[in-house]
Amino acid sequence: MKNTKVQNILAYTDFTEVGEKSILWAIFLAKKFKRNLQIIHVINENTYNYFSKSEAHFEVKETLEEYCKTIKADHNINCEYFVDEGCTCTIINSLAERVDAFLIVLGTHGKNDPQFLSGQSAVKIIRKSRIPYFVVQKNSPVPDDDKNIAMSLNSLKEMKEKTGWVTYFAKNIKIWIDIIYYDINDPQLKNNLKFCVKFFEKYDLVFKNHILPKDRTPINTAALKIAFEEDSLCLAIITTKEENILHKIFGFPETKLISNSVGIPILCINPKKDLYIPCL
Repeated sequence: MKNTKVQNILAYTDFTEVGEKSILWAIFLAKKFKRNLQIIHVINENTYNYFSKSEAHFEVKETLEEYCKTIKADHNINCEYFVDEGCTCTIINSLAERVDAFLIVLGTHGKNDPQFLSGQSAVKIIRKSRIPYFVVQKNSPVPDDDKNIAMSLNSLKEMKEKTGWVTYFAKNIKIWIDIIYYDINDPQLKNNLKFCVKFFEKYDLVFKNHILPKDRTPINTAALKIAFEEDSLCLAIITTKEENILHKIFGFPETKLISNSVGIPILCINPKKDLYIPCL
């Protein structure tokens, strides 16, 4: 018998404006991917800014239930909610595995927000996940499919994983792809570009090569600037594979990307051997 199980989108809300933005994007993506939606809130000290301490669990459930009813009524998307208490950094990923989500939408509060979920804290969560995170901020734009998806390209072999996810997004949202890379003589980069082009052509996707003059700026940083100039839907990146001493001191480079000042959403893909890419 054919397996008809549908993998859903999981969205985290903290009931702030950032949390509302993450749900807005999750609804948009659920429509485009024809998926159901699951919403989670993890009760912590910040919860008591919006709900009474003695009745928080009940009040959060009541609020999320209303969210789900509204989403079903307004967007015809099946929605369910989860409430838990403890460490956000472990609960979101463990729930995603338990419900077999294929994508997590998360809102962050600046690079080093001391109170709410910061970009620095989010990166720690994202790096432990098997599936991608779609990260938004307070100043991220309202979802709009009349845009492109920006994709930075370098010589890493993990670019094939990114290509698969970018293909999936572009095919379902029906947007074009901007492949951004430096003009350097690198055989592996050329091979990755050839793979991208072949893959995108296979699925009849519209794309263009955005070639930048050689520079010392990391390609993801340069691509973020292009994504802002083009008002891209999002920028797809591969997170850092191995942690070293510099990351422990200065943090991971993706922290700056997901906390970017212009609010461009970032699709974070982890370089895992068992990374699952939805059927194209």
